Amino acid sequence: MYISTSPSYDGSLPYVSQWGSLDRNDEVVIRHATPSRLDVFLRRADPSQPHVWASDGYHSYEEYLFWSRKVCGLACLQSLLHGWTDVRLPMRELLSLALDRGCYVVEPQGKVQGLIYRPFMAWVSSQFGFTCQLVENTPIQESARAVRPGRALIASVSPEIRDPSTCKPRQGGHLVLVHEVHGETVRFHNPSGYSHNADSASLPMHVFERFHAGRGILVSVTL
Repeated sequence: MYISTSPSYDGSLPYVSQWGSLDRNDEVVIRHATPSRLDVFLRRADPSQPHVWASDGYHSYEEYLFWSRKVCGLACLQSLLHGWTDVRLPMRELLSLALDRGCYVVEPQGKVQGLIYRPFMAWVSSQFGFTCQLVENTPIQESARAVRPGRALIASVSPEIRDPSTCKPRQGGHLVLVHEVHGETVRFHNPSGYSHNADSASLPMHVFERFHAGRGILVSVTL
């Protein structure tokens, strides 16, 4: 078990990118990098520095390219682990645990289902000692009111939330971490946001709601 025995909770939640580091977000998102273009980017990286896929525990850049597009929920979880506990796991190890617990299902054709909420909630409760509450059919104006120090909301939104002016956006398909609420403004970490609006991005609730699917998971730590 990986339950922390000496929590380091101090009220802050650090940002975690699903791509491994914030400086890679723009390479992937703004330039709309295909796997081959991202491969070129990784190959031209400073050879004295470990590749992001290796430092995050991936076995190859192909594996990194496949999974890094799908681990937004685990990036949110890593933010919680880094802010509330002394647990430090590479993304690939965290992914292995999530796969073992049925949080993602890989179909024979290669399509991935997930993040699947209920197995995820059971896993993080038993393994990391967090308390989880499912949120369904609930506007952000209501669910965000529960956010406070020691409690954050993993919220389902459209990845288009990185462009708040998007007209008629989709709702859902991506996960962000709402960690602060000030009046009618939410602050959230977007694991695949642009570098300038990924770490503690701020949006009015009525704008956030346009992208919000009305569902998510409230995660709490015992103080």
